[in-house]
Amino acid sequence: MKNKVNILITFLFVSVLFGSCDTDDFLDEQPTDELFEEIYWTNEDEVQAAVNGAYRFLRDDYYRTFISGATDDSYAWSTWPADVLYVGNGAATTTTGYFAHFWEQNYKIIGAANLVLDNIDQVEGSDSTLNVSRGEAMSLRAYAYQQLIGLYGDVPLVDHVQSWEELKPELSTRETIATWIVDELTQAAEYLPVSYPSGHTGRITKGAALAIKARVLLYEGDWPSAAAAAEEVIELGSYSIDSDYLSLFDGTNKQSPEILLAAQYLTNSRNAIATWVGGPAVGGWSQIVPLQSLIDAYEMTDGMTKDTSPLYDENNPFENRDPRLAMTVILPGGTVNGVVVDVTDTVSENINALGKNNASYTGYYYRKYVAQDIAGDWGSRSYNDEVLIRYAEVLLTYAEAKIEAGQIDGTVLDAINQVRQRSGVEMPAVTTTSAAELREIIRRERRVEFALEEHRLFDIRRWRIAENVMPGTVYGIFNDFNQERGDYGQNILVETRIFDPSKDYLWPIPQQEMDLNENLKPTSGWY
Repeated sequence: MKNKVNILITFLFVSVLFGSCDTDDFLDEQPTDELFEEIYWTNEDEVQAAVNGAYRFLRDDYYRTFISGATDDSYAWSTWPADVLYVGNGAATTTTGYFAHFWEQNYKIIGAANLVLDNIDQVEGSDSTLNVSRGEAMSLRAYAYQQLIGLYGDVPLVDHVQSWEELKPELSTRETIATWIVDELTQAAEYLPVSYPSGHTGRITKGAALAIKARVLLYEGDWPSAAAAAEEVIELGSYSIDSDYLSLFDGTNKQSPEILLAAQYLTNSRNAIATWVGGPAVGGWSQIVPLQSLIDAYEMTDGMTKDTSPLYDENNPFENRDPRLAMTVILPGGTVNGVVVDVTDTVSENINALGKNNASYTGYYYRKYVAQDIAGDWGSRSYNDEVLIRYAEVLLTYAEAKIEAGQIDGTVLDAINQVRQRSGVEMPAVTTTSAAELREIIRRERRVEFALEEHRLFDIRRWRIAENVMPGTVYGIFNDFNQERGDYGQNILVETRIFDPSKDYLWPIPQQEMDLNENLKPTSGWY
């Protein structure tokens, strides 16, 4: 019998470690990938070991990093290990592997969480301790469903381990699941502590559960409830904006007070993010690279856009820009891990120049998520974490929800400005109270603050702007440095994209899942 049934959450990740857990770091004590015929739920340590198994499935550097390539922020040139190239340019089909991966990965989390929640009541132990484990499992499962409904819309809602007779569940509506998620997280937050003792860093807290709840409510357009949930996180007083933006992603600041939830990697569980994101200078493959449209989104230091600011100089386009631009993207002449990266250098032996092996197709490289202490090559991978929820998101969720609810006040401006004016960024404060202007500001702020994180895909969908920003020709850097190229004197052409608003606002249910379950109907437009 296979160790997973490739349909929904019949995958059971159920190995349990026997004996006491070492609390020096909870992620060091995790189940293996082995499926046992019998599981013994006898003590709290075994419960926590099973919960740790669900946390493991949050790690997804092979695919989560690539999701930016499905947006107007980035370009992904390769179809390995993720064929997101087709998702970005509109050539994807129901058999595209990227769709199948996210479906399966999130249902793995759900399956592992269901295993815990189905069995925890038979364990004798402290009610408070077991309730914490219960809250963690509920929150992980809710997070997975948030991802699923945001990507696919209607999906099966399964809240328990499936018997063989239940292997073909029907679809539940997105609205039904969103309501269920909110109820689950409301209860989970009651179970969870505000913080954990030393040695348990990374476990889901009350704040993380409430932040997921706020995200779901925001995405579903329940503005007052989204603002209230975000405000609950703010009022906990446990989180703050970090003064070092880049350190949140380079592996040097894993316990930042800004990070509410991350997919953690330890020294014995490294990831390949630097390989996908990093360029030849750090041994990477430049598989996810910024597009010019992302560069253009960053404001000038006067708080105006490049199209309206007198500070913008087309001959020096990277001067006087929001400092987050240089923190996110390696601009020409910038350095990463002590190595100068300059695509405009066509004289010296420049491995990063356009056209070189594994060099960027757009002329830009991401700095964000390149680990500080390690190169990106396959043999020396990094263990910087994938940040899933930050306090910056909570603040911008609060601000956006209040704006859309027509409740603009000083707290809205304060929330936005906490993000814009972190030490090292310090962009001009937002002072307008115009709803239209604030809406534009918050959308631009989310784009530049969360570049290369997963938010952009969900944002352009829920704002219904994907049909405006995705189709057409996408470009890279302006080529005024290499006369031998045919695109000299213009922005380099990257690709032409198609976006069909009749179907592309949702990913399709993967064909392999529909083949296994006739109750799964094709997503509208994907026939």
